[in-house]
Amino acid sequence: MFCISVVILLALLSPGYAQDAANKTLELEQRGAKALSVFNIVSFPNSACGATSGYNGTCYTSSECTSLAGIASGTCASSFGVCCVFSIACGATSSANNSYAIISSYSTTSDKDPCTYTFCRTSSDICKLRIDFDTMVLAGPFAISSTAAATDGPRVGDCGYDTLSITNPGGASPPVICGYNTGQHMWVPASASCNSINIDVDTGTTTTTRSWQIKVSQYECGDMMAPAQDCLQYHTAASGTIATFNWDTSATTVASSQYHLSSQFYDICIRRTRSYCSVCFSPYISSAITGTASSYGVGGSSVGPANTAAIGVFCTGITTQPNAAAFGDYLEVANLQPSIGTAGSVVTGTRICGNVFNAGATPQTAQATACSFAIPFKVGVHFDEEESIYADPIGNNRNKAENDPAATSGAGYGFSGFYLNYWQNAC
Repeated sequence: MFCISVVILLALLSPGYAQDAANKTLELEQRGAKALSVFNIVSFPNSACGATSGYNGTCYTSSECTSLAGIASGTCASSFGVCCVFSIACGATSSANNSYAIISSYSTTSDKDPCTYTFCRTSSDICKLRIDFDTMVLAGPFAISSTAAATDGPRVGDCGYDTLSITNPGGASPPVICGYNTGQHMWVPASASCNSINIDVDTGTTTTTRSWQIKVSQYECGDMMAPAQDCLQYHTAASGTIATFNWDTSATTVASSQYHLSSQFYDICIRRTRSYCSVCFSPYISSAITGTASSYGVGGSSVGPANTAAIGVFCTGITTQPNAAAFGDYLEVANLQPSIGTAGSVVTGTRICGNVFNAGATPQTAQATACSFAIPFKVGVHFDEEESIYADPIGNNRNKAENDPAATSGAGYGFSGFYLNYWQNAC
């Protein structure tokens, strides 16, 4: 109104001057309109961002974050957006990327049991979900009794108290897990019918303080950071560690109470780094001292009475009860060979078991490095549903039993599983 009045007044005084003023006013109005339109078309991708709270979030406008029931924590997109964090409670559903499910201390009296979280795709372009167990502590599996006996075998490693299961409608579901799994992860196909994480707690067992922080990230089809194969776990670094579920990676020694889980059949894949041609493995905790176990124990030894490595045909995949054979569990690595060697050199087999990690052609008693040039880099985990436990696993019974209490010469416990270093080698 002020600008128009000035133009009318100037028109009465000087028609030429009034025209100049009107032009100037129009120019200012056009500049303002342009500025407003630029502000309105500011857009940015809804990409992952680091929230000030320490969690991962997704970049949205402030109003979008609020409408999606997220929590703004810091800014993103040059401060045009907010880092929106999504966290859901038991029984809830989320279709947001980087969603969390968190219980810092589970209450057997007030928290839901079972506790189910449902995660749906943000769009039909999503093919994979990565489930990270930033924290995951549940009650562990059945253990060996105080007086070890053959009757322990059928249930050792079974998740008989707490369980965590993940649904994959239309496809095979991941194995059921329990115990300590902080730092572990799983990749599952993103189902059009949504995927659920179900945590079932034995409320009668209170000796374990359960807690979890689960992060679910969504990956579009063809994303280079997602595994192309059906890999339950996928490691993208040139070196790192791999471990069985329920391995306490926070411990610096191997306890006799360390058990791998039963009925575990899956692949661990390692992304090949450019210009690297082989991958090697060795126990993360390695010992040669009797009474101090190494971090590898997958079945009994191949030759009694010594603890030795077992490879090839010794790793049968079948545990015969009671106390006849202890080779039902094994790892499968194509073209596994002792030390780095060279591509195309003679290999000793694809299966390795026993309680000494060594791919030597003859039964070996010392932990060692084993490598493979087979591409893709992959470790197949094959753990059957029972163990072979012997009341007196000394003497000639070590080829039948998985519970050598002495961990002779630094061998692992045959029921413990593995915690291995891996590293890739340049071509």
